[in-house]
Amino acid sequence: MATSFELAGHVVGLMIDQDVTSEYLEELHGLIREKLEENEKINLFCEIMPGNNVDLLPVFQNLIFKFENSGKITKMAFVSDISWLNKLMDLNDLFIQSDLRTFEFADRLEALSWISQ
Repeated sequence: MATSFELAGHVVGLMIDQDVTSEYLEELHGLIREKLEENEKINLFCEIMPGNNVDLLPVFQNLIFKFENSGKITKMAFVSDISWLNKLMDLNDLFIQSDLRTFEFADRLEALSWISQ
C-alpha cells in the first residue's frame, strides 16, 4: 500500500517504499487524484526510498499523468538516488507546467523545505 502524508493542506508527500510497477504507480496516482479533488492545486513531494527499483514502463506512464495534471501541480520535488531516473525527471521539466526539481536522497531536507514554501 502506498504511503502518503500532508505537510500542509496543499503539500502532499508520497513515500515510495517498494519497487515501482505499473500497478503500484496506479495506486500512487489514485492518491494524487484524491488530493486534487480536495485542493485546486497542490505541491507534490515524491521520494523513492533507497533500494527500490523503477521499471521503465511506469516512468512513461507517469510522464503522461504529469502532463495531464501539470496545471494542477504547482511544484514537484522528486527525491531519489537513481541517477538515470533523476536525469529523466529533469527532462520532464521541459514538457510540464509544474516547477519540478530533483534531489539526491542526502538532500531530502532541502527538498522538503523547498516544496513547503
